[in-house]
Amino acid sequence: MINLIYIRAAIRERTGQELKLEAVRDYLLEEGLITSAEAADENLIFRGYDEFFETDEASTKIESLEYLIEKEASDEDG
Repeated sequence: MINLIYIRAAIRERTGQELKLEAVRDYLLEEGLITSAEAADENLIFRGYDEFFETDEASTKIESLEYLIEKEASDEDG
C-alpha cells in the first residue's frame, strides 16, 4: 500500500515544499517507484471519508438508556 500523505509529509519535512498529492504520485511514477497501474488506481489519492460517513465531524451520539433499566418499586416512591 502506498501512503501518498505520508510521503508528502516526508517531502515537506525535508524540503519545506507542500506538494499536491497528484504531484507526489507523478514524481513516484517518474522515478519508477510505482507502476503505471498503481498510479492509475483511483483509490491511490485520499478523497476523504465523505463516501463512508454522513459528516466529517468526529462525534458520537449519546442516547439515554433509562428506558432499559428497570426501577425498583422503592425507587419510584421518592
